[in-house]
Amino acid sequence: MIGTMINAITAPGETFETIVKEFNWKQSLMPIALLMVFAVVSGFILQDLIADMQWEQIKKNIEGNTQISDAQKDEILSSQYDRVYSNSGGSAIFTYISMAISWPMRIAFWSLFAMLTANLFLGGGGKFSQIVTVSAFAYMPSIIEYIIKTPIQYLSDNMMIFTGLGALGIGEQGDFINSFLAGLDIFAFWRVFLMAVGISILYNKTTKTALTVMTGLWIFSLIVFAGMGAAVSGMFG
Repeated sequence: MIGTMINAITAPGETFETIVKEFNWKQSLMPIALLMVFAVVSGFILQDLIADMQWEQIKKNIEGNTQISDAQKDEILSSQYDRVYSNSGGSAIFTYISMAISWPMRIAFWSLFAMLTANLFLGGGGKFSQIVTVSAFAYMPSIIEYIIKTPIQYLSDNMMIFTGLGALGIGEQGDFINSFLAGLDIFAFWRVFLMAVGISILYNKTTKTALTVMTGLWIFSLIVFAGMGAAVSGMFG
């Protein structure tokens, strides 16, 4: 199984052919579990940086809210500070559980929309379990992303390390254009490409056709989530 996860990155064509034809959803549990482990380990290493980033965002939202009195702001900030910087007990456990389960949730939602989009534009009737299996292995570049980014973030004392157009620094954090460009990341496109390889085999289409469809879904999802993020930021900013 470890070999298959490595080969999904190094030799995607023949590897995803094996995944599509021979694997079922049970085989997807191993790569998902590995992603969950890396998420928790990375979160543990970067816990102080994550807390600082959360605290700065909370301060910005609360202090910029004109509907709350200064006394209420102080009270809210005090309680939020204790929550953010609590590294023990139920709060810490909840944080690590959230980091871990974010991966199966993310893969499940992406698989659902990938299935609907592929069935609509590529024809056929791919099953959700098949798409989940392909997605789980297509997300293997995220392991490399953790391995590269986590040490850099820790040593530089900076969470905002970009491997895409987010490095241009256009717009303010939370703005639509800033969030959208941050999503145009080399690791994200790598995942989309691997997904397209698997989809092309599953739907018996060319990789180019599948990549066009999956890239379209990816860009659309970036637009939607960047817009939602900007709307939320505007409400509390």
